Amino acid sequence: MRSKLAGLVPYNPGKSLEELEKLTGQKIVRLSSNESLWGPSPLALDALKHNLDKINLYPDGAAQELKKALADLWGLDPACFCLGNGADEVIFMLAVSLLDPGEEAVIPIPTFSQFAVAVISSGGNCRFLPQPDLAFDLKDIAAGLTDKTRMVFICNPNNPTGTSFTHQELREFLQQVPRDIVVVLDEAYCHFAADPSFPRSAELLQEHRNLVVLRTFSKVYGLATLRIGYGAADPAIIRQMEKIRLPFNTGILQQTAALAALADESFIRQVVKETVRERSWLQEEFQALGYQTLPSQANFILFKPQTDAAQLAENLLQKGFLLRHTGSFGLPDWIRVTIGPHPLMTKLAETLKQLSAS
Repeated sequence: MRSKLAGLVPYNPGKSLEELEKLTGQKIVRLSSNESLWGPSPLALDALKHNLDKINLYPDGAAQELKKALADLWGLDPACFCLGNGADEVIFMLAVSLLDPGEEAVIPIPTFSQFAVAVISSGGNCRFLPQPDLAFDLKDIAAGLTDKTRMVFICNPNNPTGTSFTHQELREFLQQVPRDIVVVLDEAYCHFAADPSFPRSAELLQEHRNLVVLRTFSKVYGLATLRIGYGAADPAIIRQMEKIRLPFNTGILQQTAALAALADESFIRQVVKETVRERSWLQEEFQALGYQTLPSQANFILFKPQTDAAQLAENLLQKGFLLRHTGSFGLPDWIRVTIGPHPLMTKLAETLKQLSAS
């Protein structure tokens, strides 16, 4: 038994929708996992159907066609990309391939838990930098790096807060970070950012060889169950990751669906447009109820009700809505809710008003 893993606990996905529906006697709508409630592109569904007869075959282990499409999208060489079984696997590959045992990774918190899990699993050490305003202060983070630091994780927009930093803030941060420290920028929710000052990470990749940008097909592309994500970085970093990448870690269905999803730009634009509109509408509804909200650039909102957050989440579950109480993030007074189509958001707002009045 590895002593390093003593403090880790297995990821807990919670009860299934079927279990919750049996317990509550309600049809449950899951608004806790930041999935795309608009579903995947019809082109991606067609691609899946047309490749079902190939599932007995191994895929292209190098995912050459998908890497070529990503290279065209980013204006980079295909050698700048590494595919993973979800962005989670890419995070693990980064930690295992770039961190020696005992080396330090800086992680501002609250943020995505798998950063720390990957570092600890690789034998590295985590140093957490609490962000009391629930928004990353990149100047504070840069000041917190030491000669022991070999990696720093920043998530933009951040999960679970939805807050973000600007292109100029990120550029100044990267200029302050020593070149021997790898900066991992997780942009899982970047497509939903409406702020024109949001970072243009493709530009920054060409300026900073120590930058790694993570993306996923689980959010705006609606392919969460297929588990496919990628990292974009300097080829020298990608070569290190490829040394430990498991063979055939992304299958034929994942690769072909991702290719089709990338090609359906009009569908993605519509999903983003509706998400941003509903996000703004729901923010106003929350504020009218007296809830504190953070300015989200993601497909979710973090809000702080005037009543007990855990109890409100339980009350909503009994009404058919599963939201994420964020106690596990160290935020026991807050709740995170995924944005969905307007009829669903209207029903949620009406339910919250009824609970508030009772």
